[in-house]
Amino acid sequence: MLKKTLAAAVVAGALIFGGASAATAANNYPPVTPPGSTITVSVGGTATITFDASGLPTIDTSVIFTVTGPATVNFASIVSAATTVTSQTTEPIQNGTATVSFTTTVPGTYTVSAAGAQSGTALGTSTVAVAAAAADPAAPGLVATGGDFSPAALWVGAGALGLGGLAVVAATARRRAAQR
Repeated sequence: MLKKTLAAAVVAGALIFGGASAATAANNYPPVTPPGSTITVSVGGTATITFDASGLPTIDTSVIFTVTGPATVNFASIVSAATTVTSQTTEPIQNGTATVSFTTTVPGTYTVSAAGAQSGTALGTSTVAVAAAAADPAAPGLVATGGDFSPAALWVGAGALGLGGLAVVAATARRRAAQR
């Protein structure tokens, strides 16, 4: 009886300490983008820009984001095409920050500025550098999202399962032989 209890405790401990744990989010998500910083994304990528709006006057309930760049800007639901474009969108202040996502298909440098919608108080300016996509024809279509596959780990796991199955069969055969 003691052996079974000890074995159950070892298995439970292995599951508790060796198993996956829940992820926790940072307190300041999305992270605040420091004014004057440069964010680099590749063509088609999305840059998320968050400004600290806690210093704005209380009359401000939203922030106006203005983007200026070479062409084809997709800023919230605004799409423009020209040699140089300027687009604006208004986003609400939530938890003392204002966030906007910036997407483009044209490489170049874009300037994103933010100001209180009601007061006009400037929050700052950031730069988004959009790099051209690498022309690598051998590159796979999907981005790697996990570790490399290890055939050795597969064989070790299969071997462990096989040994476990053999142990169960042997114990069952021994028990049946003892009952006869």
